[in-house]
Amino acid sequence: MTPTYGYEYKPAAHLLASDEDAADFLQSQFSNDLQPFKPGRCTYGLWLDVKGKVIADSFVLCERESQFRLLSEYSLTATIADKLERHVIADDVVTKSLPEGCSLALVGDGAATILRSLAMQVPDEGTFTNKDTIYTYRGRRSLEPCFELWSDSAEKISDLKRRLVQAGVDFISMQQIELMRLAAGIPSIPKEIGSSDLPGEGGLVNNGVSLNKGCYLGQEVVARMHNVGRAQRALFLVDGTSEAPNCPVAVYNNDSKQIGELRSAFSAEDGWRGVALLKIRYAVTGELLSYDSGEARIVRLFAKEEE
Repeated sequence: MTPTYGYEYKPAAHLLASDEDAADFLQSQFSNDLQPFKPGRCTYGLWLDVKGKVIADSFVLCERESQFRLLSEYSLTATIADKLERHVIADDVVTKSLPEGCSLALVGDGAATILRSLAMQVPDEGTFTNKDTIYTYRGRRSLEPCFELWSDSAEKISDLKRRLVQAGVDFISMQQIELMRLAAGIPSIPKEIGSSDLPGEGGLVNNGVSLNKGCYLGQEVVARMHNVGRAQRALFLVDGTSEAPNCPVAVYNNDSKQIGELRSAFSAEDGWRGVALLKIRYAVTGELLSYDSGEARIVRLFAKEEE
């Protein structure tokens, strides 16, 4: 059996949306389908602007039909709160920004077995569990099974980490967990796809964005690009043999033409590996790109949209 890894982090966003119109209001703003509004449902998706650009991402946990908890690893509480508050008109909905709490990620084929050994419930895909104020739901950071465990109590997360270590879980660094995510082709928001980018450029249509739900902010642009257009840019996995550069940084092809931007770079055993947003017509697998202090090689298209 492959090892099971743990990763400790502090989320960037924690909000609560409640009141009688909360469900319909969030449905009108979120890129993915929150229906049925069923307690225990957990949905990953994006928060877009009117032009379909990516403002933030989050998981939305339905605690009851009139109450939803929003959690994000990298998108800020203030960013999501501002987006929601600017679009509340006559809706009976209250959004509250809360302390971000603490989280652990558990990754590996043995993750579910370890959770059960600690008498914790293992959620099915698209659901979450809440036992003793520790919320558990399926994550998005690896091709292997992955669970996120969140609580507003640092003490509970610290105790859970201790028990996981005793159960044989090896806790790894941010660099290691990010390299795992890169291998799986899962974009990080807002670092790799953000406020100047469309979901289709990150391979997020049908994978965080629904094409079948009712209207939501930014839907028209997303649907038009998917049905009649074509993204001119896309994310690509790139690597280099020097020290990982600070990002973002412009990248150039052999003709000294800027064809995109390196959005992230993480140190690896043989140099670094990262993600670049490139103009598709100029991006050739295996080609070397230059940036201000070195070179990067295009490895492959980073994320593929689900059919």
